[in-house]
Amino acid sequence: MLPRYLVQAGFMLFYVWLAVRFAQWVSLLKAGEIPDFSRPAAVDGFLPISGLMGLRHWFEAGQLFPVHPAAALILLGALLTALLLKRGFCSWVCPVFPLSEGLWRLGAKLCGRTFAPPFWLDLLLRSLKYLLLGFFAYQILWVMPLPGLRAFLASPYHKISDIRMLEFFQHPSATTLVVIGLLAVACFFVQMAWCRYLCPYGALLGLVSLLSLGKISRDEHLCIRCGACSARCPAWLPVMHKRRVRSAECYACYRCVQGCPVAGAVELTWAGRWRLTATAFGVLLVGIFIGVSLWGRLTGNWQGQVSPQEVLFLLRAGG
Repeated sequence: MLPRYLVQAGFMLFYVWLAVRFAQWVSLLKAGEIPDFSRPAAVDGFLPISGLMGLRHWFEAGQLFPVHPAAALILLGALLTALLLKRGFCSWVCPVFPLSEGLWRLGAKLCGRTFAPPFWLDLLLRSLKYLLLGFFAYQILWVMPLPGLRAFLASPYHKISDIRMLEFFQHPSATTLVVIGLLAVACFFVQMAWCRYLCPYGALLGLVSLLSLGKISRDEHLCIRCGACSARCPAWLPVMHKRRVRSAECYACYRCVQGCPVAGAVELTWAGRWRLTATAFGVLLVGIFIGVSLWGRLTGNWQGQVSPQEVLFLLRAGG
């Protein structure tokens, strides 16, 4: 799984740089100075609601809205990965996945095992992320008329929503800290608790990934039915009993592939024909986001059109 860890590490370093750079940009504005460097537009990737609204506006109006356009493009990139590479975004790109994975593996080491709720309760809890996704999708894609959507995207609140998000993490409330602590405890005892039960972003990618060209496949002639693939699956999928894993819960994390003792028995295949190594998977995944970013830059749809002067005015006016 070295390729996945390398890609995860690369993205985590990028996120750290992004956070520091954006915090510097905001700090200068709050001090009344106009930064001499551009706002890092990739921070829009942490505004998924804005991204979903932006995609709807793009689809209906034929153009990206000029406020936080990178949010829509990054969400589009994630959806493309789901169509081509299952939920590779979750296990290779999302910063929450390695944190959750690290917690449950630490929990398993210290406690000697992980814990799983009864099947009926697990099924009920898994529905929560789809209910959350349904709520947001219903409000954004169905209830809100296009003029109302435009009005929100152009509102002062939305223009500095990235800064409000930064402040949320810089100065978390006691309630926020308690919630984060409870989620960390849940991930310590239950594999991927947040991703499995509560993440609406993962739910969206999971549903799209049902149409994915990339899927985990098992060769029945090579398989020795040792159960290693199923035991290593963080989504608790019965890989050993499937010829092809189509589940929306599959993270494409390659744990089952790497854990199989028989070469070629469990592979991630593309379009049902071509074997996709972890290295090739990582290159394609990173390539999708680089391609989306380059397209946005070349077409002038990456940086938003809200000037630092306007942001400074909104901050002084209270947003």
